[in-house]
Amino acid sequence: MQKKELSKLVLTTLLTGSVLWGGTAFAAEENLQEFSLDTMVVTATRTAMTVKETPSTVEIVDSKKLEQTQAKTLHDALKGALGVNVFNDFQGRSNVSIRGSESRHVLIMVDGKRLGGEAAYNSANAWDVDRIRMEDVERVEIIRGPAGALYGSDAMGGVINVITKTPDKTTADINYEYGWYEDGKGAGYKGNLYLQGAEGNYSYKINAGLNKNRPYMDPKGSGDSMNFYGKQQPISLSVDYKFDNGNKLSVDFSKIKEENQKTTTSRTVMTSSTWQDKVQTIWNNNKRTDYAITYQGSDDKQDWMFRAYKSVFDKHYMNQNNTRMTMMGKPGAWKLQDPKHDTVKRTLSVIEGKDTFNLSDKNKLTAGFEYRKDESEGTRLKKPNTSLSGSSARDAFDKADINYMAAYVQDEFRPNDKWLIIPSVRFDHSDQFSNKLTSNLAATYNAADDVRIKAAIGQGYKTPTVNDLYIFWEMYAANRGSKGQFYVGNPDLKPEKSLSYELSVEKDWGDRSTVHLGLFRNEVKDLISTRWTGEYTEQHPDIYPGVTGDMIMAYENIPEATLQGVELYGSHRIGKDIYLNAGYTFLDAKDKTAGTRLKDRAKHQVTFGVSYQPENIYAWDLSFDLVSNINYYFNNGDKSTMGHFVYETKDFTIANIMASRHLNKDTKIYLGIDNISNHQNFGPYSDGNLGRLYRVGMEYKF
Repeated sequence: MQKKELSKLVLTTLLTGSVLWGGTAFAAEENLQEFSLDTMVVTATRTAMTVKETPSTVEIVDSKKLEQTQAKTLHDALKGALGVNVFNDFQGRSNVSIRGSESRHVLIMVDGKRLGGEAAYNSANAWDVDRIRMEDVERVEIIRGPAGALYGSDAMGGVINVITKTPDKTTADINYEYGWYEDGKGAGYKGNLYLQGAEGNYSYKINAGLNKNRPYMDPKGSGDSMNFYGKQQPISLSVDYKFDNGNKLSVDFSKIKEENQKTTTSRTVMTSSTWQDKVQTIWNNNKRTDYAITYQGSDDKQDWMFRAYKSVFDKHYMNQNNTRMTMMGKPGAWKLQDPKHDTVKRTLSVIEGKDTFNLSDKNKLTAGFEYRKDESEGTRLKKPNTSLSGSSARDAFDKADINYMAAYVQDEFRPNDKWLIIPSVRFDHSDQFSNKLTSNLAATYNAADDVRIKAAIGQGYKTPTVNDLYIFWEMYAANRGSKGQFYVGNPDLKPEKSLSYELSVEKDWGDRSTVHLGLFRNEVKDLISTRWTGEYTEQHPDIYPGVTGDMIMAYENIPEATLQGVELYGSHRIGKDIYLNAGYTFLDAKDKTAGTRLKDRAKHQVTFGVSYQPENIYAWDLSFDLVSNINYYFNNGDKSTMGHFVYETKDFTIANIMASRHLNKDTKIYLGIDNISNHQNFGPYSDGNLGRLYRVGMEYKF
């Protein structure tokens, strides 16, 4: 019934033209820019190049779409992006995947800078998509496909680069939003203040916000909160000074503080007349601080940049159990158990530089280097030769680091008006792994004025992280009569390697329509994954003292995995005000060694959007978009038990609608509905959707 209703909704909106996709418009001429393939992109080649020119498969989420959809975080901005999947793990963390890649194979950056995010057991970008705010963002550049030759580790699956605004005048923006779910539970409010100014050689911007998230209680009445709730306080400051010769010095500082908690209940039945009830409360408090200084300049012959930055992530995780035994129908007193504390501190320090030389009208050479130190310490780490600090394996504490150095060279060669050929090579060195040389070759061929053929072949290389090598962490706190999972790293892991191929053709019909058809294949060797060893912690009391009932989960290399598929997407403008876009992705993602599908991936994904952008800013500006996941392969947590995982497929569609209009030239109101179809999936191994969400807000610019 939901699918039929959704189909009727889409058809109705198309016929009436009452829904839209894009950004708020002040003039029809500005709207044309949103769909122009002449939009400049810098992430694909580290140089300014149009979407039409670059051989990479690029998608731009520009400021207009961000404003119209009222995207508050990167998670919101990625909704509807082709081939991009944002899913939640059991701890509520949002992970992002591109073309079926592992989440940790997607490099997320802000203005080209890596983030020292949470080193989760399965991801390098956990929660980053929820932490990056959009009020200060000019556009988001999404590179589908490997970019390891330029960006190295973490970019085997793709790159997401968030480009922030460059102040050119003094303005201020205040935004407030309130939201609630279908049954009135959960959601909360989001407030933000953005200031920017420019005078003489100086410019600055300040962005500060406060989010308050309410608990979404289990509709079944279990007493569980289905989400982490609490508050989030982000703030960022940037100051630029432009010298008389055109060079620019930038200093950036940002900090985000989170205080979250979640409560779950469970019952362990020991006999027909004896059981234990447990109320588990988790406090998950995080803080990340980022510092950066950048010096850059350009002239007719070169364009250069030198930067140093540091990102520090602090985590404090506390698990508190309150238990009660019931015997012969008589409940005992509640007993507050000693809490379990987890602390994690990750420090990412980077020094990098690049220089682009204009050798001739036909040749542009880019060379760069990177030094990176990744340090972690806390209770979730233990090297094999480190003794435990207490009588229990839960008392583990250790520190470790990996130093990386890399250099790369890229040439942009234009032999004539029809060809652009881009070869690149990268050298990677690590103090724990062998040296590696990787290369990439990409090309764009203009078969006609309105037809382009693009091709790329490249290698990828990713070394294991500190987390992969030395994690020592009980992911599920074991309780009497229940089983947990104890993850242990593997110092003998091999680096992951990949070989990717891509071929696409693009066709334009004037300035109104564009269609893209592409094929891609990514072959990954020594893919890092986890598995249950078939053993429990009590079988090795010397390694896991004081911990019983936990399954031992080990890190290992999967010899070979393949991700391949087809992409088809296009955009079309009807008249002056109506815009359409649609896309389809077929994905075949397999563990070739085991002959099984890779989980948390849809075999078919359909995206669709339609927008109405009137010239009159006092008219309603409307947008509608949807993403349908068909044959989505996942771990069904409702049927799975520890040691026995049940994998199934499902189909679901997420559709969103947003309407906005100006009350005056400075004040805008908006209202929208996320997840119109009311798709719900929460609990262990869920996609984190809590159902239909209503949003109302106001924005004031002065």
